[in-house]
Amino acid sequence: MFDETLPGYVIKLDHTAIAVKRIRDALPLYRDLLGGELHTAFDMPRQGFRWAQLVYPGGSKIELLEPLRDDGFVARFLARYGEGVHHMTFKVRQIEEFVHLIKARGLRVVDEDYSDPEWKEAFISPRSAHGTIVQLAETILDDAGERRAWGWERLADTILGEDV
Repeated sequence: MFDETLPGYVIKLDHTAIAVKRIRDALPLYRDLLGGELHTAFDMPRQGFRWAQLVYPGGSKIELLEPLRDDGFVARFLARYGEGVHHMTFKVRQIEEFVHLIKARGLRVVDEDYSDPEWKEAFISPRSAHGTIVQLAETILDDAGERRAWGWERLADTILGEDV
């Protein structure tokens, strides 16, 4: 039963992230066959990965993760598990307060980062989430603002190797 002492924190399930060897190789399924429209994309060289989000009718999104180097978390995930679901992201309100409450209920939370007001995040460990990483994120940006902030237009060519 839903814990009614935690009302209003979760806004929506924002996206499901899938680790792939190459984003370009996943597009025939997720874009061409299933009808996803390219929404945002970005290279994260310090973390060793790139990502591209596709949005579907109704607003749900899939995020494709591709390793940029062999020592990053996406490369390690692919080496250990192969291609597949990496995490789910829930957009939330008052993330720090919410994380405090879920920790008090015994969930293991890792990699908290509240330093950027445009994107605060924390991750519920797979040990506490039935084998799946759950990302909690709070942002002051709407979907259009995220698209502008991530610089989608200038990176689409580099990431996907094509005009979009």
